[in-house]
Amino acid sequence: MECTWKNCDIEATHPQLDKNGKQWANLCVDHHRRLKDCADNFDPKRFLSAWVKAQGGAKAAASRL
Repeated sequence: MECTWKNCDIEATHPQLDKNGKQWANLCVDHHRRLKDCADNFDPKRFLSAWVKAQGGAKAAASRL
């Protein structure tokens, strides 16, 4: 399975789960690290941008909600 990050075609190895255990993204190593870094060093603007990109972009994120 490919990484769900917008415009990434690298193999996904890190599923992202919500609090109910439902997968909302599956990321490659690099994008998993980027999302984790945004969460650990919380900057709302960077985190929101990474969260949307992790879902495949704004249209994909909006259709999920």
